[in-house]
Formats: sequence, C-alpha cells, structure tokens
Amino acid sequence: MSDEFIAQDIDRADGVGVPWAPSRLFKYLRLDRAQANLEGRDIRFTQPRFLNDPHELSVEINPQSIMREFYEHMVTAGQTPARAADIARRNVDSLVLDRVKYVMAEREKVGVLSLCDRPDNMLLWAHYANEHRGAVLELDVSDLIVSRQSPDQIQAIAQVTYSDERIDFVARRLPLWMTLNYKSAAWAYEREWRLYRSLSALRHKKDDIYVADLPPSAVKRIIFGARAAAPYEEDVIEFLQSSPAHQHVRIEKAMFSHGLVGLEFKTGEEFAWTILHGEHHFGEDWRQLRQWVDLSKMEAAEKGVGLPPTS
Repeated sequence: MSDEFIAQDIDRADGVGVPWAPSRLFKYLRLDRAQANLEGRDIRFTQPRFLNDPHELSVEINPQSIMREFYEHMVTAGQTPARAADIARRNVDSLVLDRVKYVMAEREKVGVLSLCDRPDNMLLWAHYANEHRGAVLELDVSDLIVSRQSPDQIQAIAQVTYSDERIDFVARRLPLWMTLNYKSAAWAYEREWRLYRSLSALRHKKDDIYVADLPPSAVKRIIFGARAAAPYEEDVIEFLQSSPAHQHVRIEKAMFSHGLVGLEFKTGEEFAWTILHGEHHFGEDWRQLRQWVDLSKMEAAEKGVGLPPTS
C-alpha cells in the first residue's frame, strides 16, 4: 500500500465508505473499559506521548533534507544558488531544532485510535486485554468516520507500516500525522490499523483524556476473553440486553481451542452448553481446568476411546 494512497484524509459522506480499510476492525481492551465504552458511548483517542513504544515515534528529521528544503525555498524566493546554499549551511542547526519542536508540538494535537484487523491474536489478548481477562469489540469502520468541522482538522485511517528503516518524512513530504504511522518490525505481530483525528475534533473528557462518540451502531460484536470472570461478563451482558440501542450486538466467548493452542469463539448458546459440560466433569473449577483438558477428548474418553481392545 503506497503512502500516497493511505495519506488521504477522509470525511463522512453518506454512502461512501473507506475502501482501502477493512470494513470491520477490532479493539482489544480491559473488560471494565469495554463496559465503560459501551455505556458511555465513547472511545478514547490517545495522544502520541502516551503510546507504548518509544521507537514508533522516531521518524527521522534529516538535517540534509531540511537544509535542501530551505535552500530550494530561498532560490524560489530569488536568492542566487550560491547565496542560498551559504545561508542554509550556516542556519542548519536552528532549522533542525525549529522543525523538531514544531513536529513534537503539532503531533500532540492528534489523537490515535489503535485497532487490529483480526480478533484472535493471542499476543494482543495477553498484552491489551488483561491477559485474556478482557474483551474485544468488533467495530464497523464506516460508523467511526464523522464529518469534519473544519478542513484543517485531521481525520485519516491507515494500516501501520512496520520497518527497521527510519523514514525521512521531510524528504518524502509526508503529512504530519504519518509520522505516527511507522513502527519497528518487532511490532508487526500487532497487525495494527490507526484512526487519526485532531484533538480539536474530539471531546475533552478529563485531564489528558480525549474521546470520540462510539454510536451503538458501530459496535457489532463483543468477545469475552477466555479467562474473563463470569460476574464481570454478566454485568456487560445485562447492560447490552437492557439497552434498546445495543440489541444487535453479538455476544461471544473466546475459549482455548480443542487443540489447546489458539482460540475459538462460541455463541451464548454454545458457551452455555460448554458450561454445563464443564461443570459436569470438573465442577466449579472447570474454567481453570479447561486450559489443560480438551473437552472433546473427554467426551471420547467417556465412550471408551483410548482403551485397548478387550476382545
């Protein structure tokens, strides 16, 4: 995907989607945060200084590129090439310092919503969903796009580019928000997509927290983590079932797969059967023991599978 393609700002227009992004993206988070998002109908956009990888923000500000940019500006303004080159060389320190300060200040005016293109990423469940005790929200991307109040406001969505090569964003003439769209290759497992929005287009909730509206129509599914505690799940389910605006939200439960590697998602009915089956075999401890025992093999064992022939 080219920078030129994903660098387009986007605006809300009836019937117009975001063709270069998946129609559904997923947010991994703690269960209490998921409940707060659903009940409050909002979701946080995080400022760059609060993101968790210090290297993801290290897009290079190349002194040579800045000096060349200034040189070209001086020549265009009427200076001779020799005079423009001399001025650029003598001022390169201040040019670089001014650009760094500008980028750092302007970037903090942008909020970032980090999403993933799949709901079964084991590492994201561990890192962002409270070690499989949290939840994943499936979100409709088109419902996250709003009309901009001003053409100067940023609203963009892009797939994160993973690279161990530092990006010279001055030479490549990238928009400022794209300095946030590059991360080191070590983070590629996250399969991240980011929605960017100017803080001025967000609601200041408190302290350093800025949020956007999360309309109920944007939430298509909630998946409870494999280790999520029943009482907390029940609180969320009770809210969803009592809220007329959330009746469409599918409720599913992540479970460690029969092979005990990876995840499977169960509907409410399927999970209810699993509870009955688990309690039948293991009593109240079935949730913990489920990580160690493949219930399909338990069924087979009950039928005698695994025993040697007796005749």
